[in-house]
Amino acid sequence: MSVVRRILALAALAALAACGNQTDQGVFLKKVSSGELKKSGQAGAASPEQIAAAVQASLDGTDLPVALAVIEGRNATAILTRIEQNGDYDTWGTPDRRTVTTRGGIVTATRGLGNDLMSSNTGTSLAMISRRKSGSTTRVMRHLDGENKTVELVLDCQYAKAGSKQLTAGELKNVAVTQMTENCSSGATSFSNLYMVDGRGRPLQSRQWLSPTSGYIVIQLLR
Repeated sequence: MSVVRRILALAALAALAACGNQTDQGVFLKKVSSGELKKSGQAGAASPEQIAAAVQASLDGTDLPVALAVIEGRNATAILTRIEQNGDYDTWGTPDRRTVTTRGGIVTATRGLGNDLMSSNTGTSLAMISRRKSGSTTRVMRHLDGENKTVELVLDCQYAKAGSKQLTAGELKNVAVTQMTENCSSGATSFSNLYMVDGRGRPLQSRQWLSPTSGYIVIQLLR
């Protein structure tokens, strides 16, 4: 099963978790988000059923937006809660203060993941994705390298529609979305991102490249 399909399956299980015994949800939530992005098969890692219960507990425990995230290369799962808003920017965090910052659903920065994305210029990219337009533009990503120096990457990116579908996850039920692809390259670096964009221009689910070390992250909004 692909990571994208697996994360949708986990989100769907969250709805089932509400029908079962919820007495251990607090324990499950600690296992999933007590400070680590857990890996499947890792000692002490949460099972899909535990993750589903933790998702439901998170939704029940806050009115804030909640998301499920998977870093593909590490097979690591985390529940993210929006902890801060600064204008157009949303910061999502785990209890140990690992964070992902987004602007209109596009990841602009990370902290605590290693080889972090320090900042990004994504204004034109956001315009293409939110308006569901085909075309091309550039974007800039700045990463922290192994010597704690910031390295700037200027990328040429192409955007295109890739069909439409219905999306259900967490509290989002049968939402019509347009699939947008973003293919970027700069020298030897290239990646392909995918966004599921609703009628208001919000990416409800996305697969985005973070850095050479972290690779791709899949983010699924649950509220």
